[in-house]
Amino acid sequence: MDLSTIERAAETLLAPPNLVNENERKQADSLFEELRKSISISDCLMLLQQSQNAFVLFQIGQTIGEIILRDWSLIQQSDVEMAYKTMLEYVATKPGIEPFVVSAFLKSAAMIIKRGILDGKSGDQEELYQFIHRLLTNESASLQAAGCLFISALIEQFSSAWRNSKFSITWDFHLQAKNQFENNGLRRLLEMSLTTLYALSNQENIVENDFTRRLCDRFLEVSENILSWNFSSRLYRS
Repeated sequence: MDLSTIERAAETLLAPPNLVNENERKQADSLFEELRKSISISDCLMLLQQSQNAFVLFQIGQTIGEIILRDWSLIQQSDVEMAYKTMLEYVATKPGIEPFVVSAFLKSAAMIIKRGILDGKSGDQEELYQFIHRLLTNESASLQAAGCLFISALIEQFSSAWRNSKFSITWDFHLQAKNQFENNGLRRLLEMSLTTLYALSNQENIVENDFTRRLCDRFLEVSENILSWNFSSRLYRS
């Protein structure tokens, strides 16, 4: 399926009712449903690099997460790492992308990282934390915000007990993954969040800067979520 066809379908779905009829909208919706079922990871990554359409990027971001979780046992570790790292690098190197696209990319990346935390298939966790550190220490406030959103996405994934047998996400898997995260990642994310919050709070004219003030609120919320963390039972602590 070529990019122009996909982008036309996206435009149809987003068009006002007076410009497209119900049948056209249904056909466009069916195209994206079929795309999620049949597209490969490599094709997803190719579309991600080629398309400038925010809705297409949003769909691709969601689809990458779904495909990797669905076909986890069939996908090579190198492909798993490439997929989520490509999404993270996209967020870090493409300023001005729509917030809902950023959210989709970060959520899928966090889902993949959680899925691979026990078998190591999502790669070296140290690289992940170094990436977050680079975002938070960047001079760009938008990249600092992206780092905060990514921490929030990770916190949400590891605290959430959502389960799906189709993706081999069981209650037992969730508890073990959560415990592993508590042992190796939770404190580091809190330290990075508080360090960044402290640096932001020391900036001049913070009260007059709406973006910085909202960013501080986000880091406060993330820190509060970590500090009120519901730790695993001793049965699952290693």
